[in-house]
Amino acid sequence: MNIIVGGGRVGRRIAEMLEDCIIVERDERVCRELRDEGFNVIHGDATEKSLWERIPVKDSVIILATNDDITNLEIARAVRDLEPREIVARIESEKYQHEYHRMGIRGVTCGKSIASDLIHELIESRRRYFEIAVTEKNFAGVRLSDLNVGDDCTIILIYREGKIFRPHPDFILEKGDVIGIICGREIKKTKNPFDEILLIVRHPENYQTVFREANAVSRIVDADLLILHKHDGKILCSFHADRIEEMELDEAIDILNALEDKVDLVMTDPPMAKVEFDPKIFRRFPILFARGKTYYGEILAIVNTSNPEVVLNYATSFANYFGRCRIMFLDSNQLKTSSSIVESPTVEISVTRFNPLVEVVREVKKGYDLIIFSISNDVGNIDQEFLWKFILETESSVLVVK
Repeated sequence: MNIIVGGGRVGRRIAEMLEDCIIVERDERVCRELRDEGFNVIHGDATEKSLWERIPVKDSVIILATNDDITNLEIARAVRDLEPREIVARIESEKYQHEYHRMGIRGVTCGKSIASDLIHELIESRRRYFEIAVTEKNFAGVRLSDLNVGDDCTIILIYREGKIFRPHPDFILEKGDVIGIICGREIKKTKNPFDEILLIVRHPENYQTVFREANAVSRIVDADLLILHKHDGKILCSFHADRIEEMELDEAIDILNALEDKVDLVMTDPPMAKVEFDPKIFRRFPILFARGKTYYGEILAIVNTSNPEVVLNYATSFANYFGRCRIMFLDSNQLKTSSSIVESPTVEISVTRFNPLVEVVREVKKGYDLIIFSISNDVGNIDQEFLWKFILETESSVLVVK
């Protein structure tokens, strides 16, 4: 069952499109109008728990369609313990996005004219909506017909100066535009890879540096950021860390082992010397060694794996949200199965022609903001020692993926 809270324009439109739904409305006059139009309506204040005792909430989809974020969040708190299958909300102000996200509510931040259509699409197709901002380094001047967002993704709108534009092949993107995209959940890793970022701070003197980078990344990709740190001899996980003590690597790894499937990205301070990380950790989590960057304007992805899709997915994701990405294939055969993935105006492709190690080292020395490579390292004959040099000795932040 679908339970819609709010019988205004958006709520009515959603009810017209969905089967098996109830509208909850607190205005008695509006309730009468809705009933006269044939809708199934319950009169009452949805912020009161007593109302929900009259409604079969368990396994239902709750749709918060009021035009007030504070009210929506209050309703969500009242109903979430009653085991709804999902809560979806129309978000009026972007400043409340983090709170919706923290509560596990899927939100739509768009104008009234398409909010109902978008919420309906989210519910019916089980798809995921997200937005990408257009900057000078990212899509500005690109024609929509030249923009590849993936086989299972669709651009549904463009925001520009407070107005909503329907996508058209000849539409030229400008700096400041926001692209609204719907993607199937099965390709989440390709376009918005991180919902939950865990920042592990092992050395107190590095906190401000790595937090600056983690905070910037989480804001740009709209992810929750949690901080794992040691305080008073205890390992804590919190949104803010006022005091930090030195933490051993083994202590951090013990926590990571318990967080599989709960964290999308681990960020941490680079090791001071070569540390024998358990390869299993890299195969379970992408780990980003942060050096205080606030933006990845130049990205280098080294495709040093026989399974290139993982590196490519992260490379194109970061390129979409940040700056340009140069993807270095170390074997031309990798292109045969990967070319369709990397068709993007923010991505430049190259293939090593002679000695992969020499060419990669030469490229790394150019000074990228972010370097991405695979822990499997089974293509290109690059010695693991050189990969550790990238982590330890470059000024770049480094993302190591499985």
